Amino acid sequence: MDNNNKNPMVLFKFNNHVKPVIKEDKNNDWVLNGKDNSYFKYVNDRYIGSPTNSAINNGYCRLIYGQGLAARNQSENPTDYAKLKTILKKKDVKRLVKDFQVQGMAYIEVIYNRDKSLSSLSHISVEKIAPFVANADNEIEGYWFSNDWKNRFAAENDPIQIPAFGTSREGREIYAIRPYQMGMEYFTLPSYQSGLESAELEEEISHFLISLMKNGMSAGYVINVPDTFNLTKEEKDEVERKIKDQLTGSDKAGTVIVNFANGEKSISVDVLEITDAHDKWEFASKESQNKLLVAHEVVSPLLFGIKDASGFSSNADELDIAEVQTLKRVIKPKQDEITDAIEDILIANDIHLDLYFKPLTEEKETVIEEQTTELSKICCSKDEGLLNIAEELIKLGEDIPDDWVELDSRVVESHTLTEDIINNKISLARVPTSSPSANSEQDTSLFKIRYQYKGSGKGEREFCNKVIQANKVYTVEALNRASKIPVNKGFGANGSDTYDIFLYKGGVNCKHFWERKIFLKSNNEQISVNQARKMILELEPEERADARWETNPPEVAQVAQPSNNFWRLYKHIEKLWK
Repeated sequence: MDNNNKNPMVLFKFNNHVKPVIKEDKNNDWVLNGKDNSYFKYVNDRYIGSPTNSAINNGYCRLIYGQGLAARNQSENPTDYAKLKTILKKKDVKRLVKDFQVQGMAYIEVIYNRDKSLSSLSHISVEKIAPFVANADNEIEGYWFSNDWKNRFAAENDPIQIPAFGTSREGREIYAIRPYQMGMEYFTLPSYQSGLESAELEEEISHFLISLMKNGMSAGYVINVPDTFNLTKEEKDEVERKIKDQLTGSDKAGTVIVNFANGEKSISVDVLEITDAHDKWEFASKESQNKLLVAHEVVSPLLFGIKDASGFSSNADELDIAEVQTLKRVIKPKQDEITDAIEDILIANDIHLDLYFKPLTEEKETVIEEQTTELSKICCSKDEGLLNIAEELIKLGEDIPDDWVELDSRVVESHTLTEDIINNKISLARVPTSSPSANSEQDTSLFKIRYQYKGSGKGEREFCNKVIQANKVYTVEALNRASKIPVNKGFGANGSDTYDIFLYKGGVNCKHFWERKIFLKSNNEQISVNQARKMILELEPEERADARWETNPPEVAQVAQPSNNFWRLYKHIEKLWK
């Protein structure tokens, strides 16, 4: 570049970092997220304008919300659950999810009746709220509300004060769902903050290419104007302005450069051509998309309609695995932030619910059906392999200590999946310790989770009789260790040598089941299940995950049944064994 050129042409100029300027306005006692609280609009514009950013955010919102908010203990607390349905509407939950995912935070408006009882919980847009300046104890005591912070001096947008949650219990309060973020005292940036520039780049590439098409695929023009009249600087500026008014506008991508050429006798136009344009735009587009995928922690682009060569045998395989991993690694933590916030409000108003989002899709039944189909080859009373499993399983069992208080005992049912079950469909890859009394991974800071083989009367199968008579309880790890003991070669699920006890019990048509028992650790105080759940809810939000017990997939509680495809084979084998 010519160092003497004082006006070099710049085609693109990007900031190195996008972050709002946040200043405490102590005169007005508020803190705005960028000038006029405009950073929320900037983030929303990137959500609207970038196809990749929009697709990912929309996909995450669907996964977070799933089939809506529910409570694990709704059957035990029907009155509280009915109250929740009255005070918190689906549309408000969806909006809270959208703000939390796109903006990184959300606000709940808590409205009280005259008697200070809870009237309703509703969503309130983040862009309309500004927190008070924190007090000497670094606490935010309230918030300002304005419909339009840019035009806040207009009478209809005059900011009004609303107390922070827990400070008044009168009229309405604001609860902020704002995960901790280092260096951010008043606001939380989006989880994909580092990808916002890439979203903006993706937008600008689209805008530029559209303008480029309208401008004849040219990067711009140099218009050479003869300076035969020795025009003054002001006169040159006026000529340049008139030329650009005629030739440029919002639909012109190319840059028009006016050059006053000494010695030239006529006006000439030089076209600035773009070389290898296709490769340049494709690279920039791919680069911005890839950076967004990384910023959003995307497990598989295919989840959002973006084709990606991954080496999977089929798109269906990749989608199934990607959805499970995304739910575990990305979605569940965000769901917990929202449910913990709502639970905090409910507990303060004597409503005790263990909230969760019902998943958008359930565990694929086809996988279990395929395993059941293959397991129809295995049964039952005369199978030596299962007897070996029974003996090994009993060794891994434990007697119930006197100081364990049983809180709950029921046939295993489905609410949520543990991480181990999600990863391995019950068949864990780890081998548990040989000590039967060792803690289980399903144990929490308050409770022990054990399983006991149950069923009515004496069974026809020796496996069932042996395990029931032993009267032991087992960790999920013990059940899976027993499931790794080889049985008749090739007769396990999908032709394997092993047999999953946790899923299939005593074999095809076995009427027994595993019963989950929940014990309070070393505590002689008799408490109910509801009291135990209340103990969890009263813990600090960051401690709840360690205390809350998880449940298992529905197939664990099902009687093992052969599929229709193998029914004839099963009946034939049954006749031979008789």
